[in-house]
Amino acid sequence: MSWTFVARYVDLLAWSVYLGGALIMELVWRPAQEHMPMSQIGVACQRMGRRYRWIALAMLCVIGVTSLTMLPGRAPDTLTLSSRFGRSVLTLVLLWFVLVALVASMAFSAHPALHVRMSSDLDPDARAAARAEVGRAIRRMDRILRSELVIALVATVFAASLPAGGLL
Repeated sequence: MSWTFVARYVDLLAWSVYLGGALIMELVWRPAQEHMPMSQIGVACQRMGRRYRWIALAMLCVIGVTSLTMLPGRAPDTLTLSSRFGRSVLTLVLLWFVLVALVASMAFSAHPALHVRMSSDLDPDARAAARAEVGRAIRRMDRILRSELVIALVATVFAASLPAGGLL
């Protein structure tokens, strides 16, 4: 067993965990929220979001490291923009950076905005404004999650095409 085999296995495992998490968040967790009592949604969403962000960021880091360890084994002429493999690798690197940015924005900006505590002494107008802001945060989070899933699926296709010489 070579180090390249181990790197490929760990890379595949990280892609599986990351993509599986993104699919679970969109296809299982979001629909399940619709049937939960309102009092439980906030707490459950907060816990799921905290777990997901660290798992997703960790898997993206593992993917980045294992991918970098596999590149030196390639012939230098395959890593140029004149080759399909090189263009596919460049596209995959760009998609990876976008995924890291999306997960980081969810983790440190979009998700915390969903869990802002309202003061109990707010007047009705301020309370309505605060609820409207939470509603906007929920819609923003939904858009980011769906964008992340689509980009993750596209990145997976590019990653899967690399052993065959690339996609572009």
